[in-house]
Amino acid sequence: MMQKIQTLLTTTLAIFKATIWLLSCNSVAGEAAGHQIVIHLADKQETECYLAYHYGNRQYLQDTAFVDQHGQAVFEGPDRLSPGLYLIVLDDDKNFELIIDHDQHFTIYADPEDFVSSVDFDGSPDNEALYDYLSFLSEKNRERQALEQEVSDTSTPPERKMEAQEILQGIEKSVMEKQDEIIAGNPEGLLARILSAQRDPELPDPPLLPDGQQDTDAMYQLYKEKFFNNIDFSDERLLYTPVYHSRLRIFFNNVLIQHPDSIIREAERILDKAKASSEVFRYTLSFITTNAESSQMMGMDKVFVHMVENYYLTDAVDWLPKDRVEQLKSRIGKMKTLLMGNVAPNLRVQDPGGKTVTLYDIEAEYLVLYFWDSECVFCEHAAPHLINAHENLREEGVKVFAINSEADRERWLQALATYPGEWIHGHAMTNMANPMDVYNIFAIPTIYILDREKNILAKDIGVENVEPFIRQDMRNR
Repeated sequence: MMQKIQTLLTTTLAIFKATIWLLSCNSVAGEAAGHQIVIHLADKQETECYLAYHYGNRQYLQDTAFVDQHGQAVFEGPDRLSPGLYLIVLDDDKNFELIIDHDQHFTIYADPEDFVSSVDFDGSPDNEALYDYLSFLSEKNRERQALEQEVSDTSTPPERKMEAQEILQGIEKSVMEKQDEIIAGNPEGLLARILSAQRDPELPDPPLLPDGQQDTDAMYQLYKEKFFNNIDFSDERLLYTPVYHSRLRIFFNNVLIQHPDSIIREAERILDKAKASSEVFRYTLSFITTNAESSQMMGMDKVFVHMVENYYLTDAVDWLPKDRVEQLKSRIGKMKTLLMGNVAPNLRVQDPGGKTVTLYDIEAEYLVLYFWDSECVFCEHAAPHLINAHENLREEGVKVFAINSEADRERWLQALATYPGEWIHGHAMTNMANPMDVYNIFAIPTIYILDREKNILAKDIGVENVEPFIRQDMRNR
């Protein structure tokens, strides 16, 4: 009986140990726990190297390893790394990309001076495929450069130029065929996903208009609709490569018409697709919001306000601390009143004689609000351009309302000697709302253009664009 009990205990303990081992592994079959990347570098010793990873358009340090006297370095740890495209960075700033996906235990042998041609992998089919492709590309690039030089050389005979151009087309075709081969061979692999995501969508032949011309607008709409067809929004691995960020940047900055309403409409459509993954959704929302906030295009603050109101101030976002949410709420409260198309907030200031001037009492076909300071160097450079623009537009009913921001009234009065007397000049009144706060001015000079009804037509516009903008608006009316 004791023997049976001992056997049972031994068996139970063995099962328990096996279970613990299994639980320590990744749930995907065949994936060992943690990561271990061993690197053997020819002619490199007793120095440091680094493992970095991509996240969007940035790179971040993951780990540091020491290259010993035998040229070996090891990156290892108990946790699995987020799958993505990584970098091995050497002390001389040379860097080499790696795919880290399911296989996170492998060995690399390479000569840093010729990494692509010399590299060999043990235990990483993904990277074997990557460097086979990179080696193929390197060869095709050498061929392409030689042919392009022939085409651009004025001494090359015309018939040879035509032949070279045909060969170039063949090279491009062979690259696409190589990509097709990789994608078909392992469609779920990260390399295949990267290659697919970089591609533009396939489009049919352009439809024709009644007059026989190609319907370019229909093709644009189709291209825009299908732009992300090759992106799997549920695949978070793409965030750890530069590809997804690049596609977002191209789409929102180059493909779309730079009008806030168009941006908002497409942003909603793409965000709906991005909900396939919470991390992809978060990254996409952050990109769209930050891209609008930092845009130099006029009117993109409307996109920023829309994103904050409809996402960051709702249950859709749960990752921001409360104080940050309150800051955003306060900020867009000011911004909303100053969106293009809104009626500009009223202002009350004092003119040089001490009389009250009210914005809404000024009658003009177009009113240019010019916020400035006598000690502002940029204002000194801008003023002559605005003076010239007003001279050219004054007969069209254009007026300039110059609002000074400095605290010293006497200094302002002295500075007016360099400005036209026909401008409407104003200075902040004591115990009244500060014009800089009302118009959310963070830098000067700042220019707004209002129409006859005091609607905001333009804001933060460059002084050199004031006259062209007003003339264009006149033509459009």
